[in-house]
Amino acid sequence: MEEIRISDLRPKGVAPPLQVHIMRKWIPAFRENETHYVLVDKEGFGIQAVVKGDQRKHVEPKLNIQSCYRIEGYACIDPDDYTNTLSHPATMCIGSASTFTPISETTDLPDLYFEFATRRKLEVEAKKDRAATIDYIGVLQEIEDKTTKEGRPYVVLLLRDSSNQDITVKLWEEIATTPSRFDRAQIDAATTPAVIAITALKPKIFTRWAQLQSTNATYVYLNPNTVETGILKDMYNNPETQNSAMAIASENCVTISSLQEMENKDLMDRNFIIDGTISHLITDKHWHYTACPKCGQTSFQTGEQWFCTRDGNHNTAKHLYRIRATITDNTGNITATIFDRAAYQLLGTPCEEMVNKQNPFLSLQTIKNKEARFYIQVQKDNKNKSLRCTVNRATYLKEQMETTIMSRPPTQFDPFQEPRDRKSRGIYFYSGSLNRIVYKWIVLNVKILPEYYLFTFRNKSRKYHNFYYFTNMFIYLIEPLFQA
Repeated sequence: MEEIRISDLRPKGVAPPLQVHIMRKWIPAFRENETHYVLVDKEGFGIQAVVKGDQRKHVEPKLNIQSCYRIEGYACIDPDDYTNTLSHPATMCIGSASTFTPISETTDLPDLYFEFATRRKLEVEAKKDRAATIDYIGVLQEIEDKTTKEGRPYVVLLLRDSSNQDITVKLWEEIATTPSRFDRAQIDAATTPAVIAITALKPKIFTRWAQLQSTNATYVYLNPNTVETGILKDMYNNPETQNSAMAIASENCVTISSLQEMENKDLMDRNFIIDGTISHLITDKHWHYTACPKCGQTSFQTGEQWFCTRDGNHNTAKHLYRIRATITDNTGNITATIFDRAAYQLLGTPCEEMVNKQNPFLSLQTIKNKEARFYIQVQKDNKNKSLRCTVNRATYLKEQMETTIMSRPPTQFDPFQEPRDRKSRGIYFYSGSLNRIVYKWIVLNVKILPEYYLFTFRNKSRKYHNFYYFTNMFIYLIEPLFQA
């Protein structure tokens, strides 16, 4: 019988026995009658599990964090948007009818599980009214103890991520004061560079900039054994790598014509970025394929089963995108194969759902003629000298632009510099010399103005960010007095 993994679980689907490692446990805010867990299987896939109500007293004593179990008797349900912290499309519902058999810890089951977000995803999520929680990792730059107005302690971490940008993380009292969640003594004693990985953070926008703050599901890890940790430490220890981190994308951004002129040796083992549009979808070949559920390679139907040349027979196969398309920029065009990840990023619909649509070809057409950024790998066909291009990642340029705007630091103004547009918000802005006169007049006579005008000026001036606007606003307010 084929073994079912966490990646195969779906809401209302089959629920076979699973061998898992218990990673984390928490009680969500405003859901005191629920306990949630993160479970990971030997394939490295994670899923969230929940136990509710009085059944918690039967389950909690049997499940210990960082222990391994064989779990039987559960159901797969739709994730709750309020409490969900993972990307898995299902949540395991367990209870007193479930059985938990302890198993010895083996190297087959991972010790850690993260779903790290990129800087772009962080900033996009932060703009949403109901942002999803994310995991984040960076090199610790600063750590500071603070107190809220109510006298509750919290900790602020400043991390530098792989894009060489800083991000502020606030750990509220329930996390900052719990050693099993945030081992402050261990972090204080760590040698530089200290890489910090944090789970289930909520992105927010504060004064135009993205920040992260802890939730009840947050755990903090020091120097976790992950690929990302190695990359960050390498960036820290190699200044050249650190300084060029932001320039990597622009260096690899090429035009189609320059790509076509490159030699095969210059194309090997490199990723390129092309900004262009999909001008044509090639429909003479199928736009999806049946893949092995384990390795993702093409599977072949053999009666009621599916055969993978690498992993053998399976009872099922999954549908993945493989779209042939023409990508065009202002210098030329190339034919490329857009694989599942990139196609999903452009379409926003999993291939399994697209296959079941009544007219999927109509939905596929929506990705045409939109400015996008394509991350591709290229190989030259020596026989006919054509390029074989594979698109593994893609994003619409509008999203890139929004992220760039949000990441840009605030402009510094000269308080007495006359603006290019002399009218703003319906207020006429006078010259810099007149502002200086008004400023001196304010210093000498501010005490004799009616209290109403002073109060109005103080409050309205907060909308502006330099002295030039303050003085012009003051002129606007006092002008009726002289006209009267």
